[in-house]
Amino acid sequence: MSPNTQVKLLRVIQEKCIQRLGGKETIPIDVRIIASTHRDLEKAMEEKQFREDLFYRLNVVVIKPPPLRERREDIPALVHYFLRRFGRELGAERPSIQPEAIEFLTELSWPGNVRELENAVRRALLLARGYSIGIEDVRQLSAGASPQLSDASAIGSHVAELLGAAGRGELENLRTLVFETVDRELFSQAIKLAQGNQAKAAAWLGVSRLTMREKLLQLGLHPRHEKEAEKSSE
Repeated sequence: MSPNTQVKLLRVIQEKCIQRLGGKETIPIDVRIIASTHRDLEKAMEEKQFREDLFYRLNVVVIKPPPLRERREDIPALVHYFLRRFGRELGAERPSIQPEAIEFLTELSWPGNVRELENAVRRALLLARGYSIGIEDVRQLSAGASPQLSDASAIGSHVAELLGAAGRGELENLRTLVFETVDRELFSQAIKLAQGNQAKAAAWLGVSRLTMREKLLQLGLHPRHEKEAEKSSE
């Protein structure tokens, strides 16, 4: 808001009345204001971009939702909500998603929080082409969202983007998030390059076969059966 608009809003909150544009009549109001921002208002006050008196008028009760990765139990309900919402928009009468795809989505870190999940569900519906959304549909989404380790500049750009989001108050626990992202890309690319052979991929990464398998399960990459892996490496 511009400084002039901030003054007007402060007057409305203090006097609990408004005046229509071009009108002369003072109209009393009884409202409750819910304000939302992704900016650091305390820093904005220091830089004289936000009025201190308005800040304390609005800052009565603060609700700070935790990031989506800290409330993963909400993800299934959000996915089904977005399915219903976008199903109507995209002409899918009864959009559905398979349990393993839900499980896979629940394990992702979602640095973009609910907005990123919303976009992912919409893209998954398009990929499914009217069929039930499966594990391969959601895997395509996560594969396209991660930076490529082979490109150092891509990693630097991704980290810079995350730091910018953290500076705007949109992300927390950034170090953990970066490690999760790199881990996912590292293990997913290794198992893909090894054509499903966990022993070979584990050797490349310098981890045990057990660690490799546990990590793949944790990341929702669903390692193949040992016989299938051995067959693929022949």
